[in-house]
Amino acid sequence: MKLVRHYLESISGVEIYPIISFIIFFAFFLLVTYMVIRMKKEYIDEVANYATDKADELPASNES
Repeated sequence: MKLVRHYLESISGVEIYPIISFIIFFAFFLLVTYMVIRMKKEYIDEVANYATDKADELPASNES
């Protein structure tokens, strides 16, 4: 860990990288939250049933 700390301390302006990373993560989190809140209930119900609907459409397997 000392090796990493030494190199990070020698880089000027390195303290801005965690701040930028946090801002990008938080903006993405807010965007996804906004999109989920704005989703229509009908779309959520349709997507929730994809797995069971697709299983019903598969052809029956030929068991011998």
